[in-house]
Amino acid sequence: RPDSPFVVFYGNSPESPPVELTGNVVLTNTEGVDIRKITIQLEGLQKVSWITNAVNPQQMVDKKTFLTEDSALFPPDASMASTSHKINPGVHKWPFKFKLPTTLPESVEGMSGSYIIYNLNATVDRGYMTRALTATKRIRLVRTLGVDSLDSINLEQINEDVWSNKISYRITVPRVNYIFGTAITADFILTPIKKGVTIGNIKLELIETTQVCYQHGDRTLKNKRDEVICKTEGDMPENCEVMVTDIHPESLCDESYKFQMTLPLERSLKKCRQSFDGDNIKIEHRLKIYVSLHNPEGHTSQLLVKNMVNLFISPRLPVGDDQCVCISPITAAQLHEEATSITAPPSYDEHQLDLLYNDIDASGLITPAPWASAPNSGPGTPFYSLSRNPSNEDIPSSLNAIAHSNGNSNGASASLLHTRLAHLQENGASQWSRNIPSRNQSGYFPPTTLNPDTGNLEYDMAALARIPSYNTAVRTPIMSSHNSQVGLPSYAAATSTHPSPGTS
Repeated sequence: RPDSPFVVFYGNSPESPPVELTGNVVLTNTEGVDIRKITIQLEGLQKVSWITNAVNPQQMVDKKTFLTEDSALFPPDASMASTSHKINPGVHKWPFKFKLPTTLPESVEGMSGSYIIYNLNATVDRGYMTRALTATKRIRLVRTLGVDSLDSINLEQINEDVWSNKISYRITVPRVNYIFGTAITADFILTPIKKGVTIGNIKLELIETTQVCYQHGDRTLKNKRDEVICKTEGDMPENCEVMVTDIHPESLCDESYKFQMTLPLERSLKKCRQSFDGDNIKIEHRLKIYVSLHNPEGHTSQLLVKNMVNLFISPRLPVGDDQCVCISPITAAQLHEEATSITAPPSYDEHQLDLLYNDIDASGLITPAPWASAPNSGPGTPFYSLSRNPSNEDIPSSLNAIAHSNGNSNGASASLLHTRLAHLQENGASQWSRNIPSRNQSGYFPPTTLNPDTGNLEYDMAALARIPSYNTAVRTPIMSSHNSQVGLPSYAAATSTHPSPGTS
């Protein structure tokens, strides 16, 4: 009785954390029984098989056991396994645990003649001249996307071009990774260019390519096969025509069609498998989109777009003993949230109102959009505790004094900056020489070193140029403000900012 019928690896082999398979071997006996030992074995099996396409077809088969791990459960002392032990009537449990290597391939089932499976085999040795008791349980290993993996980022697949001077198209597939048993939705924007061209039938197909191979002597024998797993087709929905100026204001065309089509995926491993890349078995999936065009001359043309997709099994939608998944409406909503939870870094449009550092007077600072940034400066500095060593200077008054020196507000002069920097070096040299061996509260050394010849501080420019890591940046919350309705700055607003010092 395993604690779970499946084991989940998160991420690829190098990045996935170690996983343990745990459970209990249960023996129920109504009367006393003599037992010599109880063992359990974890076994990994692989089989590759196909029939050649020749005048005299032959079946190619390669079968091997790539994993065998044994564990003795009873008796606790291995030296006592040669003698029999009396077990009283009742229900008896012995816990087991296997630490699984992260390099193990995930289970592959449903193929014709080929598979990768894992079995738990329990054996009760009852001594000589007595048949042993055995039990077998199938375990499924699932390798899903890692939370911090780059492969888990949702990247759009955008297909945009002008085809044969007949139609301008933009077909978007929202992401590459899809949970096994869900659906793929494609967004269409189709704009006929040639006069008289009309859009006809539209078809979506999912193609599964399987390749199996094994080493036979000095040769590598291979077999490759393509199969249409699922498809859907139909005409454009009604009322999908839009004014093209609503999508591309610079376009001169006056008609366009914007709509979506959804391809439901198969929910049985007997009809479709997850994407897999192993040494002897490889499974890939491609989404093909066909758009039929009726030409004014009477013939029909066809636009074809191809996109790679990756199907993976989610632990929130496990495959049952019948090798099928069952999705309820609640589960479907949860899976949609899971599939879209990890996204690419936000665009400028989403981060134009991010909060700035706290209590900094904007006087003397050149900001691209003071009408949006200044009112929102405050306590929302992104992850201040994760930033570099903060300064203890009186920044607001310092900046204000420099900015308004000589009765102007066009920025700090070079002479004032040099004077202030020299002043900082003089004041900090003695203190820095006393505190070189120690770290500050954040555990980070200030990026300066003391020159023993000159007695001056020298700045580490490489350290000063460092920026927050990617993980820190994506954890910065997007601000939701009452100013969120403000769009991107106009050309007039962008060019109305103060010029930089030294420029006209």
